[in-house]
Amino acid sequence: MHLRDHGVTIYYLLADFTAPSWGIGMLYEHVRLLRAQGFDARALHHHSPFRPAWIDVEVPIVYLDDADFAPRSSDIVVVPEVLASLEVVQQFPWHRIVFVQGSFLITRGLGDAADYRELGFEAAMVVLPHVATVVGQHFGLPATVVPPFVASYFFEPSAAPRRKRVLLAWKEAYRAAGLLDHDIVLWLLSRELRKRPEWELVRLDGLSHREVAALMSSSAFLVNVSSHEAFNTTVPEAMAAGCIPICYEAIGGRDFLRDGFNAVVFPNQQVYALVERACELVDTFDECPGLIARLQSGGRETAGTFTPERTAEALRSFFESLNFA
Repeated sequence: MHLRDHGVTIYYLLADFTAPSWGIGMLYEHVRLLRAQGFDARALHHHSPFRPAWIDVEVPIVYLDDADFAPRSSDIVVVPEVLASLEVVQQFPWHRIVFVQGSFLITRGLGDAADYRELGFEAAMVVLPHVATVVGQHFGLPATVVPPFVASYFFEPSAAPRRKRVLLAWKEAYRAAGLLDHDIVLWLLSRELRKRPEWELVRLDGLSHREVAALMSSSAFLVNVSSHEAFNTTVPEAMAAGCIPICYEAIGGRDFLRDGFNAVVFPNQQVYALVERACELVDTFDECPGLIARLQSGGRETAGTFTPERTAEALRSFFESLNFA
C-alpha cells in the first residue's frame, strides 16, 4: 500500500508536555520530514489548544478531544514507547506503529501487556541499532532503525573564543528516581572549580534548545552522567558544537561513543572516576591542545553522521515498505 497514493493520514501521538525535550522534538521533526516528502502526517495531542511553545517546527496539530476527530481504519498512529498502553490508542481501528527512542522504559509503557503485538502494534521504529535488537528479541516486533539527527544550529561555530566552562547536563527525573550521580557531580565539581577561578560550571537547566547550542559552541566540556538513555541527546549535540563530552556509556552509547576518539567515556555509575578525569582535563586544558583538537574532530565527525537527510530517507523507506492488509 503506497501511503501517499491512498489518502492515508499518519498521526504522531504526543503527550501534552511543556518542558523542552528533543525526544518530543524528534516526533515533530518526523511529521515535518514526512510532509516534505508528500505524506499526510500530523501531530496528535490530547487537549486543544495545546501547542508546545519551545518547538519552532510548524506542522498541523489535531486533538483527541476534538468531537470531529475520527481516524479511518486505513490511517496510522505512531506511538512513543512510553505511551504504548494508553487506552486511547486502542479506541480507534487505525494501524499502530510503536516508535522506541529509549530502551529502559519499554516495560512501563507496555502496562500489563506481554509485548507490542498484544497491544495491536504491527510495526516498530527505533532510533539506534541496539534498540532494534532489544525490541526484536524481547518485545515481539522486528524493528527498523530510523536514526535521530542533531539540529543544524549545534554545528554553527561561535564568534566568541571558547571559554573555560564546564556544562552539566541535568535531568530532575533521575534525582526523583533516586539516582544521585548528578548531585555528586554538582557538589564535587562545584568545590573543585572554586579552586580554579578561571573555570566556571553551568547547569543546562531551564534553557531553550538554541540557548544550549550557543553555550556548547563556546564551552570546553560537557559532563553528562545520565545512565539510562539511548541517544542521550546532549552528548552528540556537544560533539557537534566542539564541546567535549565527559559521559557514561549509558545504554545506547555503544552505538556511537568511542572513548578517546569522540568523547571521554566511563562505565555507568563510575561517578568518582569521571569527576577525577574531568578535573585532570580541566588542569591540562592549555597543555594538551592536540588531545583537545582530536576529541573535537572525532566528535564533529560522529555528530555529522546524524543528519536530517538520513532521518528523512529512513522514514521514507520505512513507510513505503509498509504493507498492511
